[in-house]
Amino acid sequence: MNQIFENYDEAHKYSLTIPWKIELCNTGETCWCRVIVPSEPIKFKEKISNWIKEDITRDFDCIIPDGSVDKETAEYIVDLHNRSVHLYKSQKKRLEALQKLSDLDQELGLS
Repeated sequence: MNQIFENYDEAHKYSLTIPWKIELCNTGETCWCRVIVPSEPIKFKEKISNWIKEDITRDFDCIIPDGSVDKETAEYIVDLHNRSVHLYKSQKKRLEALQKLSDLDQELGLS
């Protein structure tokens, strides 16, 4: 997605609707912790100051930073989140399909 969100809150809200992934911290594979990041780049605008008109664009690049969760917990969190995202999307598709069937029934006079 190439969208730039208007602020951090919008970027954060969007991050909750997409899958996450696990990355290594700066120390690497031998470290106990893992970083949880969005599965795709997310950018948002940030106001520098009230008297500078241009906003800067920042990356929303971390859900959980290094040093916060161990590898096993990070895997568990990402698995739960990604399952919920998948379930939500499949339920949304199912509801859209049911709505189309209902609309078709009404057109055909079956309801």
